[in-house]
Amino acid sequence: MSVTNLVRYCSLTSKLSYFTTRSLLSIESINCDARRYAGHAHWQNIAKTKAANDQIKGRVIGKLSSKIVTAVRQNGNVTDPQYNAVLRATLEECRRNNMPKETIDRAIKRAVAQKDNSKQTLFEFIGPGRALCLIEVMTDNPKRTFNYLNKNAAKIGIPEIAKSGQIAEYFDQRGYACIEKSNITEEKATELAIEINAEEVVEAIDDDGERTVWKFFGPPLFYGQMKVNLTQRGYNVTSDGSEFIPKVTVPLNERDKALLKQIITVFEDLDQVEGVHTNAV
Repeated sequence: MSVTNLVRYCSLTSKLSYFTTRSLLSIESINCDARRYAGHAHWQNIAKTKAANDQIKGRVIGKLSSKIVTAVRQNGNVTDPQYNAVLRATLEECRRNNMPKETIDRAIKRAVAQKDNSKQTLFEFIGPGRALCLIEVMTDNPKRTFNYLNKNAAKIGIPEIAKSGQIAEYFDQRGYACIEKSNITEEKATELAIEINAEEVVEAIDDDGERTVWKFFGPPLFYGQMKVNLTQRGYNVTSDGSEFIPKVTVPLNERDKALLKQIITVFEDLDQVEGVHTNAV
């Protein structure tokens, strides 16, 4: 690590002591108070539950919209699902998540619009316990997004969001598609990997944190095609997408884990954010 980066990292780390001891703890206490007083009115609890559910649904639809854009752009701008297998598989996922037709249509139009030059952009920061974190966004104006992220970071006490550089080198981006592990042997999973042109297959826990799956890996944007290949062979793809796999992990204590979880939730709720990736375990 260069002297400049070392100074920058040390500066960030010293500032983290402020937000980890004050800013997010304050947010936590405010939330606890809000829940306690909400008990005085039943309708308030209902309203809060609905708002939380709407927020989760909005996040899912936002990510599906980005998948539609990727499926169109990476396959010759073909918008007819009959001739774009990746888009067809993505639209099936949209229907399973009850994504409104008008929202789907807007995403397709956005994908072919000449004025929309959105592309993947990475930003980074150091979290509690010196966990390395990447923020993945889709934007047509990285400078504006950079300011937007820093403005929101300041609200929770994070001293600085930086443009992608040193931290990104500690991650590998890979596409993935998962199928349930039950009744599929390791030998069969390996054969499947070869058939669908995957680079690797491993046993893993699914995105829902519950099911054990076979996880097929490939290039970052190959997940749509892997999903199509598996579906054509009669397998139900439980999750797919791209992720950043850390080359080195950092163990966190329970307190730092809780703080980092709060930070990630704040960023994932922001517009344009596709995901937040960390090397923390």
